[in-house]
Amino acid sequence: MVPAEAKDLNLDQLKSLFEDNYGAKPELGVRCPGRVNLIGEHIDYSGYSVLPMAIKQATCVLLRKNGTSKINFHNSDPSYESHVHDASVHWLGTTRPKWFHYFLSGWRGAKEELGVPQTSADGGLDILLSGTIPPAAGLSSSSSVVCAALLATLASESTLNPEKLNRNNLADLASRVERYIGVEGGGMDQAIECLAEKGVALRIDFNPLTSTKVKLPKNALFAVLHSGSTMNKAATSYYNTRVVECRIAAQIIAKRLVHCNWREIRTLRNLAEFLGKEPDEMVPVVDRHFEEDVMGREEVLRELETTDSDLIEYSLNGNTSELKQFHLRRRAMHVFTEAQRVFDFQKACEEGDLIKMGQLMNASHESCRDNYECSCPELNETVQKCLDAGCLGARLTGAGWGGCVVALLDSSEKEKVSAKLDVLFWSEPSSGIELFYL
Repeated sequence: MVPAEAKDLNLDQLKSLFEDNYGAKPELGVRCPGRVNLIGEHIDYSGYSVLPMAIKQATCVLLRKNGTSKINFHNSDPSYESHVHDASVHWLGTTRPKWFHYFLSGWRGAKEELGVPQTSADGGLDILLSGTIPPAAGLSSSSSVVCAALLATLASESTLNPEKLNRNNLADLASRVERYIGVEGGGMDQAIECLAEKGVALRIDFNPLTSTKVKLPKNALFAVLHSGSTMNKAATSYYNTRVVECRIAAQIIAKRLVHCNWREIRTLRNLAEFLGKEPDEMVPVVDRHFEEDVMGREEVLRELETTDSDLIEYSLNGNTSELKQFHLRRRAMHVFTEAQRVFDFQKACEEGDLIKMGQLMNASHESCRDNYECSCPELNETVQKCLDAGCLGARLTGAGWGGCVVALLDSSEKEKVSAKLDVLFWSEPSSGIELFYL
């Protein structure tokens, strides 16, 4: 049975396009949604909970085995060039991904998960990819491709019942395979894309991965607006720099306070759990230990009483091994205050308090702008336009440094607000990833 959401992607047209390109019918398809993160930005990789929802816009992958050593890629958008990958050659990954590399990361992850050799003389595939998620907009178009590729490859290599997917395992695996395209992410995107349910947002917790349904107030309406600036998070070190700044902040405080093996501390949540403190209780701890924001590499080495090679092995990553200075105070402040905002936002949703929800979104954006420095002038201007138009709250959504803003308004104000804003789309919670056989 083909899900209704997949039919919305003009599935018949995509099947015809597939046959036009490959002279044969596709065997299976996967639909994977994008997402809007309502609150909880850049804290999943520090171990803290986030609160996103899936959106109707999605990636659709159609696939068939072709019995050759070639993996043929075609995109329904002609601006993306077709590509042929030689499946007889081991693919190691890339830090400069093109559109088909996102598929290859999921494909490789599926092969490894199943214990199937990556190289094969007859493991070729014919692939058609189509998407309605705006790229490089902070709506997780790239992770959507990775998840879709992972599930499609798993289904092509084994027998999967679409009704009995282990979605938690799928999300966990998808978050790990993104390292093949140079991203050290935290798992939010993959989790919401795999676990989402129509009509509800989810609070997603990590280690272990669990989800809690969050019913949004009936009169809460979310608008998504593009800032006019785009950025591919996998093509820059900004994202990975924030990961290691948070890690080093946690490691330094751990060394000072609990005298544990700092090399075992990977996240700020690890640190908080060692100290037995909630996120809001960690704010004065950060305040006390980092009077200054910036710490140079030599000072970090002295604090940790370690060598440069140790720092590279236990704190840094491939894109950040040459960093000379680290912003620790503001990064840690953002993580702990944002983590608290997630739980406060969930409570406000349950109480139907749109004013409080908006205030929390505004505070989140201010922290992303000032403490995490992941905003940009275009995002800030778009947020201000939303507030000036009468929205109750607005914030960047996604990695930042460009992309989209999500804004909250009372549904009764839609007509008045929409006349003042260039809304990309109005969003409501959609369903998660779906596999279907053709």
